[in-house]
Amino acid sequence: MKNSLKTIALAVAFSVTFAFSSFASDKEAKKASSFGTSIYAARSGKIQVCVDKFTASKTIIVLMDKRGNTMYKEVVGKNVDKFRKSLDVSELPDGSYYIEVYGNGEKHSHHFELSEKPVERKISFE
Repeated sequence: MKNSLKTIALAVAFSVTFAFSSFASDKEAKKASSFGTSIYAARSGKIQVCVDKFTASKTIIVLMDKRGNTMYKEVVGKNVDKFRKSLDVSELPDGSYYIEVYGNGEKHSHHFELSEKPVERKISFE
């Protein structure tokens, strides 16, 4: 009876140990992001870029066209926690563009399209 209780207790101890060690490795595998980005179009036709940094590292913001040509680039310093920028894209030609944010070995990429609606003519009779 004593041997079976010891065996059961030992089996439970090993099971618990392996279960908790697997949870620990999962937490280590999921690395938290060092920054968050929010990019959206404003009613004024400008692109709003918001970056919230969680570590003290440089962050680079790049606006590129579909060919990879850099249209805009800005480096955000280590001591800046929150960065907000309004990009005027009214002078850019229609096409596909990317805004990429680099920092601390990470990259967030956002794609957007610029196109102008054709002017519609409306005729109404009364």
